[in-house]
Amino acid sequence: MKKTIIYIIAAAVSATAMQSCRKYVEIDTYTQRTLKYTKDYELLMNDRSTFENTAILPLVTSDDIETQNSGIQNAWNASFRNAYIWGEQYYDETQQDIGWNNLYKQIYVSNEVLEGVMSSENGTEVVKKEIYAEALVQRSFAYLMLVNQYAPIYDPATAAATDGLPLLLSPDLFQNLSRVKLKVIYDQIISDTQQALDALPNVPDYNSKPSKAAAYALLARTYLIMREFDKAAANANKALAIQGTVNNLEPYTVNISSFPRKLVDQEIILSKLVSGYFEAKLNDQLLNIFDTRDLRYTLFTINDNGVGGRRYSKHNISYEGKYIGLSVPEMILTEAEYYARNGNASKVNELLNRLRSKRFKAADYSPINQTASSDLLTEVIRERRRELMGTGLRWFDQRRLTLDASQTGNVVRVFNGQTYTLSPGSNRFVYPINDAILKLNPEIGQNKR
Repeated sequence: MKKTIIYIIAAAVSATAMQSCRKYVEIDTYTQRTLKYTKDYELLMNDRSTFENTAILPLVTSDDIETQNSGIQNAWNASFRNAYIWGEQYYDETQQDIGWNNLYKQIYVSNEVLEGVMSSENGTEVVKKEIYAEALVQRSFAYLMLVNQYAPIYDPATAAATDGLPLLLSPDLFQNLSRVKLKVIYDQIISDTQQALDALPNVPDYNSKPSKAAAYALLARTYLIMREFDKAAANANKALAIQGTVNNLEPYTVNISSFPRKLVDQEIILSKLVSGYFEAKLNDQLLNIFDTRDLRYTLFTINDNGVGGRRYSKHNISYEGKYIGLSVPEMILTEAEYYARNGNASKVNELLNRLRSKRFKAADYSPINQTASSDLLTEVIRERRRELMGTGLRWFDQRRLTLDASQTGNVVRVFNGQTYTLSPGSNRFVYPINDAILKLNPEIGQNKR
């Protein structure tokens, strides 16, 4: 049996990838399909079904949601129930971890493109380099998602000595699958994304494709997680200089169905979607930090008896899925966090008001004028919670903020009458590796539970 890092590759990511692109890959003989022409690689990178889908478990494990209704809890599938209590295992050995599979499939396909596109036929050097750059960014995004679910929290003091995940840089199915150090993965993400910049257009034809704005935004997210806040802000600023429009929500109070769909939404820098379906009641703690005149509250949340309270509902406007990609608001908040950590109240106010002024009716809006340095970071994190709810990005914030004593604390959940607590420093901030994967690849090793 072929050695593989993800269960679907053994049975066959290579086959799956080829089946998904059978219609556009050159067929040299009737028994063999070969990636040969530049157009073949371009179409591989344009496959949104491969590159847009990410993961769903961050929606379940984050403190965006909370319910004590056992009937609702038990209506979830077993993997969601296990993830909700940060369990020992989320899946049994017969089940697939779709998030892991999706992301490593993106890495595999990207590696196929990186290995072959520059020597492909019937394409210009400019086009080949752009496709190559897109593959670098897509691979980097997938790795950033993976290490923030299945690897330890990035601590600059320990990352060079902490095991991360297998790092696959070629499509060879027989690679060594031992984990590399966490810092090695982050360094790879940064170097690949920086390498991609020159060959990318400022903005893409479609926001599911990488661009310069997306590369800068990905660097900003990566550096924020690495706690290199100055570099995070610098790259966020570069992304915003290219793509910085914030949607004014007030016009949509008249007709919410006119809200821009994904492909024309100017806030989306790189489109990524949550993979799968999960609904739950929003945490009262989150709901309580909203002004009820905030249009994100009135337009993007609804009361739903099926979940026992108010839930996130923005995805029900267009039915295109929940977004977890890179966005203009995220970049504004990333830049604001840098200034908050440096006590620059005027810049924090400027950036938060740039965003918040588009989130209220003009008659209801009062600008923020925060002056106390000690409150600046709290204000920015609260705004991140409001703006990024329902995307799963809160889970990544929860992880990195465990290194900020003022921004972290216990998360307590009651499930079927039993209390579960997630505390800073807990191993349960790292997802378990699926048993089905470890059966094929025992050298990866299970995460500490």
